[in-house]
Parts: sequence; structure tokens; C-alpha cells
Amino acid sequence: MLALVVLGLLLLGLSVIARALARGRVVASASRRLVTVIESTVVGPGTALHVVKAARRYFIVGGGSGHLAMLAELPADDVETWLAEQRSLLSDHAGPLFAAVRRLRGRR
Repeated sequence: MLALVVLGLLLLGLSVIARALARGRVVASASRRLVTVIESTVVGPGTALHVVKAARRYFIVGGGSGHLAMLAELPADDVETWLAEQRSLLSDHAGPLFAAVRRLRGRR
């Protein structure tokens, strides 16, 4: 039973780390790429909303069942403020993770 609990906690921890790394990749690449998906959320079976950056403009795009539709353009200031907040949160939370990785590498 203890082994199952430890395994479950390990899987949960790896899931949290994977999500944090994925978010960090999106936040970091948003300023370097011409077109990128900033954020996505599922709103129903087979249907999702995406915030897409194209050049210096941001759009809300709905997609599902093999089609896409532009729903609205977002003010760049609002999205860039959100991205700056996400970068700050990422650096606050990723610092201990990167320190742990550096310590592990130092032991080898």
C-alpha cells in the first residue's frame, strides 16, 4: 500500500513539473515566434478556444470538428501584461526546480 502511495505522489509530482515546463516553453517562445498558440482551453467535446499570436496581434480562435473561426481580436496590451505576469510567476516557481536540477547534475 505504501508503494502505491509513493508511486501516486511521484506521478503527481512529475505531472506538475511537466505542466510547469510546458507553460514555461509557451511563455518563453511567445516573444520569439511569429505565430504561436499562447493559451488554450476546452469548452466542450471536440471544441476549444485558443489565444493565438500572429506577428504583434492577438486573436481568440474557436476550433472543433475540423474547422477554425476567428472570434475576436484581443488588445495587445492586455495579453502582453498577462504574459509578463506569467513570466514572473514562472521565474518564482521554476527557481527551486532549476536549483534542484543543478544540484543533481553536480553530484555526477
